[in-house]
Amino acid sequence: MSKELMKDADLQGNSHQVCFVSGRLTELFTEVIRSRQITFAEWYELMTAPLEKSFSEYEGDLITRLIYAVRHGLVKVVDEI
Repeated sequence: MSKELMKDADLQGNSHQVCFVSGRLTELFTEVIRSRQITFAEWYELMTAPLEKSFSEYEGDLITRLIYAVRHGLVKVVDEI
């Protein structure tokens, strides 16, 4: 799991940005699959995260599965939940 803070929404003053810290990706994956919804901010973070940081194989699999779920209509991107 990532131990570094990729983005800090509080410091940047933008509540729509997502923070991925240790354990956050697994928690996000679980919540998104359960609710079948992901916010646009979380979706954007997932799409850009691999460009900004390298991940473990496990984390990469979670990101790939979430992207697959959205692209195939299993998860809906919403403005806010």
